[in-house]
Amino acid sequence: MEDRPGGPDLKLLHTADWHLGAKLGRHDRIEDHRVALQGLLDVADSERPDLIVHAGDLFDAYRPPYPALRLGVTALQRLAEIAPTVVISGNHDSQALLEVLDDMAGLASPRRLWFVTAPRVLEFNELAEVPVALACVPFIPPGAITDYATGDASRFEGDYADGIRTLNDRVIGDARDAVGASGIVLYTAHLHVDGARPGRSERRFTVGEDHATHTTGLHRALYCAFGHIHDPQQLPGSVRGRYAGSLVPLDYGESRQSKHVVVVTIGDDVRVDQRELPPGRPLESFAGTLGELEARARDGGLDGCFLKAVVTSDDPIPDLADRVAGWSPGCVVFNLVNEVANRRVRAISQTETDDRGEPAIDELFAEWRTTAATGRATKAPLASVQELFREAVAGSGGEEGPDLGVTALAIRAEAALRALSRGLEPDVPGDAG
Repeated sequence: MEDRPGGPDLKLLHTADWHLGAKLGRHDRIEDHRVALQGLLDVADSERPDLIVHAGDLFDAYRPPYPALRLGVTALQRLAEIAPTVVISGNHDSQALLEVLDDMAGLASPRRLWFVTAPRVLEFNELAEVPVALACVPFIPPGAITDYATGDASRFEGDYADGIRTLNDRVIGDARDAVGASGIVLYTAHLHVDGARPGRSERRFTVGEDHATHTTGLHRALYCAFGHIHDPQQLPGSVRGRYAGSLVPLDYGESRQSKHVVVVTIGDDVRVDQRELPPGRPLESFAGTLGELEARARDGGLDGCFLKAVVTSDDPIPDLADRVAGWSPGCVVFNLVNEVANRRVRAISQTETDDRGEPAIDELFAEWRTTAATGRATKAPLASVQELFREAVAGSGGEEGPDLGVTALAIRAEAALRALSRGLEPDVPGDAG
C-alpha cells in the first residue's frame, strides 16, 4: 500500500446490483451497463480506494450471456488493479459460477479479487495502519438459514430474521476477534432490511415478511455495505451503512432514480459520500395525442431513448411506429400503444334494445370484420363471404343446416377406401378421370 501521510486510515468503494445481462423487454442493456461501468471505473481511478466491495447480484441470471459475463469479469479485473475487490453472491447470481470465478481469481499472486458465496470473514492486514476485516453475508434463501445460523438445524428456533441475526453476530464477532480492539470491521450483505424502501421497480424482489431482516448488532461494524434494494438509500435506523442501488435503471419503475457508487472514508470519523453514475439511455414515458408525441419526437427529440408510449386518437393510427421512427430514428421503442376512442365499448340503451332486439350474429360478424379484425378500418366483407358465414352458422346447430360440400367429400373417401380394400381402381361417382 502506498504511504498517505496525514491521509485517512481507509477508503472504501461500495457498489452493488449490476445485473449484467438484464434486458428491457427484448432489448439488451449491455451498452447502458458499459457506459455506467466506465463511469464507475472513472470514479475508482479518481478516488483510489483501498478496498472495493460489490454487494451482490453481479449478473441478472444464473446463466448470463457470454457478452455480459465477459463485461463483468473485465470490469472486475480493472477494479482489482486499483484495489482488492470482493464480490458477494446475490439472489440472481449462480453460486456455482461465482465459485469457478473465485477459483480462477485465486491463481493470481498476489490475489486481488474474491467471490464469496457463503458467510465468511476476509482479513486484510496491509490496507491501513490497522488490520481490516470484512464480514460477508451473501444472499441466504429462507430454507438454508437454519444451517448457516447454527450449523445444526435441530437446535435452531426462530424465523428467518432470527437466523440472520444469529449469523451476523457470529461473523461480526469473528471479524472483531481477527482484528482486535483497534482494527477496522466492515460488513457486507445482500439482504432486505425491514424498513428499507424497495422503490417502484417493476422487477420482482425477494422482499417481504419472509425475507425481512433487522440491523440489530450491525453497529459493531464501522460501515455496512448492502445490496438487493435497487433504490439507493441509507439503512433504516442508526446503523451506518447504505444500499448502493442498481448500476442503471433496470425498468420504468426505476426510471427516475439517480444511480450512484458509494465512497466511504474512515479516519477519525466515518464519512459517506456518493458519486453519481451515468445512467445509460433514458427510459422515457409518454401519454398523449399524436400531435403531442410528434412535438416531443420531432428532429430527433427522442433519439437515444427507450420509449414507452400510449397515444390516444379517435381512429386507429396504422403507421404509428413508422412515424416515430421518422421523427426520431435513434429511438428504441419498448412499448407503443394506440388507444382508439372509436373502438371502445358503446353502451346500448334500453330503448334501442327494445326496438330491434339483439343484433344477429351475421351482423356482428360484419361489424367486427369492418372495424376490428385487421386493427384498422376496412371495407365490409364481400356478400359471398357474408353468405358463407351465415350458412356455416345455420348449419352448426344440427343436421338441417347446409352441407357445404361435406357429403360429397365423404362419399369420395368411402369409395376410395372400398377400392383399396379390394385392390381395385376406385369407382367414384361423378369422377370422370
